[in-house]
Amino acid sequence: MPGLTLVIGNKNYSSWSMRPWVLMKQLGIDFEEKKLRFHSHEWDAEIERWSPSRLVPAWKTFTSSDAQPVQRQLSC
Repeated sequence: MPGLTLVIGNKNYSSWSMRPWVLMKQLGIDFEEKKLRFHSHEWDAEIERWSPSRLVPAWKTFTSSDAQPVQRQLSC
C-alpha cells in the first residue's frame, strides 16, 4: 500500500507499538515507520500531527489521487 506510515512509540517499552510493526513486517506490507520517543521534545512537537488523540500506534495513508491523509487509531 503506497503512502502507509505506521506511527509508534519505543518498541522496548510499548508492546502496543511493537505488535502492528511485527505483524506488518511478517506479512510483507510496505510501510514507513515513524518512531516517536515517549516523554521527549520530539513527542511533544510531533505527536498531534500524527495522532490527534496523542495515542500510538496509529497509521496514516496518503492516497495518490487527493493527497489527503486517512488516519486510523490502533490503540484503545
